[in-house]
Amino acid sequence: MRKLIVITLSGLFLFSLTGCWNKAELIEYSFVQAVAIDLSDKGRVELTTLFYKPSGAGGMTKQSSLKSAFTIKTEGENVFDAIRDITIHLGRKAKWDHMRVILVSEEVIQKMDLGVVLDLFRRDHEPRPTNSLIITKGKSENFLHMHPFIEYTMGQQLHSADEGSYNFTGKTLKATILDAHIQMKSETGIATVPYLSLDKIHGNVPSVAGVVLIEKGKLAEIISPKEIKAILMLKRKFKGSIITTACEGNESVKGLKESFEVFQETTDLRTTIKNNEITVDVTTKLKGAAGELNCSALSTGAEEQAYEERVIQEVKKELLTLIRHLQASKLDAIGIGDKVFAKNPRLWMEWKEDWGDRFADIGFNIHVEVTVTNTGMSSMPLAN
Repeated sequence: MRKLIVITLSGLFLFSLTGCWNKAELIEYSFVQAVAIDLSDKGRVELTTLFYKPSGAGGMTKQSSLKSAFTIKTEGENVFDAIRDITIHLGRKAKWDHMRVILVSEEVIQKMDLGVVLDLFRRDHEPRPTNSLIITKGKSENFLHMHPFIEYTMGQQLHSADEGSYNFTGKTLKATILDAHIQMKSETGIATVPYLSLDKIHGNVPSVAGVVLIEKGKLAEIISPKEIKAILMLKRKFKGSIITTACEGNESVKGLKESFEVFQETTDLRTTIKNNEITVDVTTKLKGAAGELNCSALSTGAEEQAYEERVIQEVKKELLTLIRHLQASKLDAIGIGDKVFAKNPRLWMEWKEDWGDRFADIGFNIHVEVTVTNTGMSSMPLAN
């Protein structure tokens, strides 16, 4: 009897496991790879959406000469309005959970709040909060019309270029929708977003280098690629790069440069508040290898120490240059205000209104340590 009851209940339970109550066929959707947001001549939101076009080849790299993606351009009163109009051209509903990157033009964030632009992508359940966010110089749609070098679509190409530039060159940083949201809601309210431009000198190719600073939702400053290593160190987001130093000595080495490849970096920022004045002690430690020697020998301990000292001075110079730039612009893009808030919330509420002025007056003490872990195949330069 007990066995019969168990069998009966199990059978009834199976009837509740119907899995097709809200099914959707693949032919009802088209999958978004990237989206570019611009403004039309009338000031309306102009949306260029890049769709992945399945060809049966599979994978994320180029497999054939067939066109792997296409774009649809729409316009609306806001982002959602422009998105809904995609269907009247495409005949399918746009699917956003496979999107790789969102491009927003400079013009948009000069006239609109970035939070307003990104609200739908942060609120809706389909777009992933980890999607890459990039600010573009000029019309962002132009970059989606280019042909990818090696990836299957331009959306994936720009996503990979952003990651590669951040991880290996130290000339930009990586930002997602979630990162931008958190930074804009922080106490200092300044977000850092990668910058995409067209490199006209080297063949009109897209270049992800530099960082855009967003204050109160609007474009506030553009940091050049030369200063990005410093901002990455101060924000504790440094992944890898090289430090270039100038050769010193006689005329035979004048104009030559050497390179130090950084494998490991740690930076500690300690904030001290005394008599309503703030002091920040910055300690940066680098470990790496000699990447290119043109005027230095590393055969002895003294030679190695002299080489490390040149790298130390170059890193100090880059850190100070970036800090002075931010202080001159009164933009706390390195989060000192957030540290003050964490340490003394009541004091921060008194200072928050004029924090830009206070940040400009902060004294920074910089200490750098460099360790050469290896010299490669030789401790001597190849040139005489």
